[in-house]
Amino acid sequence: MAKRKSKKKAVKNLIYIVLLLIIAAGTYFGIFDDPLGVAKPGKTGVVTEIKEGDLQVHMIDVGQADSFLVRIPDGKAVKNILIDAGCPNQTKSDAITDYLSACGIKELDLLILTHPHYDHIGSAKKVLESVTVRNVMIPDCDYSSATWTNVLETIEKKNINVIFSDAGKTLDIGEAKLKILAPSDKMLSGKEANDYSIVTKLTYGDTSFMFTGDAESDSEAEILGAFSKSELKCNVLKVGHHGSRTSSSQEFLDAVNPDIALISCGKNNDYGHPHDETMKKLNAMGINIFRTDEMGSVVIVSDGKTVSRLESK
Repeated sequence: MAKRKSKKKAVKNLIYIVLLLIIAAGTYFGIFDDPLGVAKPGKTGVVTEIKEGDLQVHMIDVGQADSFLVRIPDGKAVKNILIDAGCPNQTKSDAITDYLSACGIKELDLLILTHPHYDHIGSAKKVLESVTVRNVMIPDCDYSSATWTNVLETIEKKNINVIFSDAGKTLDIGEAKLKILAPSDKMLSGKEANDYSIVTKLTYGDTSFMFTGDAESDSEAEILGAFSKSELKCNVLKVGHHGSRTSSSQEFLDAVNPDIALISCGKNNDYGHPHDETMKKLNAMGINIFRTDEMGSVVIVSDGKTVSRLESK
């Protein structure tokens, strides 16, 4: 009787071990969702090379957060901009610096921190301490958090030049132009931090990209009132607030009228991003949609005439 019990126990233990191994393997290879609900970086390879004359926009997979690397031709050299340095939690804080390292980037000509929410600045201090940053652009907003304070103190400690977002101002960066569209003074005087978001339009040759941070419909309305449709039309739109229903008003989408939409969000995130309402609008307009939760990191390339997705070899 004792032998039979020990046999049964041994079989149960063996089954338990096999199940654990299956779950571990499935989680590692992406068959099962992360049991902790933490978004994984994409499995796609990093595009490390840049062809002379090409501009690249990398939507880095940082889970439920934002970070975009823009590589701009400057003769035979390249100017590097990072727009936001977010991470969903401390466990993913190395994703951006690892990505920059894989691309061989040791210097950023400009770091834009669109607004002070953690999912947009959570890795900013690490970036500032890991690579040389020449300039930082931030909104001139009244906001208090430990993370934002640490970022500002690091910028000051390293004596990095600060550019405050000034709607309507245009910067020449390499062979491209970066125009600041938002935030307006009205948005900066409010209490909604998402509407502090710096919104920019990057133009390279006949192509253009718009980066919106988490700007919501109120900020979009301000932009629509301040700029003409021809000034807002873009090939590529970074969809505001991870595809939330509180951004991407139909009027704004009609004015921008993009060919490609980029959505940075975490797989099975707690917010339900991107929301169905936003996806229906984008699909109804026939816009090509690229999402980090489905595709990992995504790279869009422009030769100054056309834009397309660039895949790693």
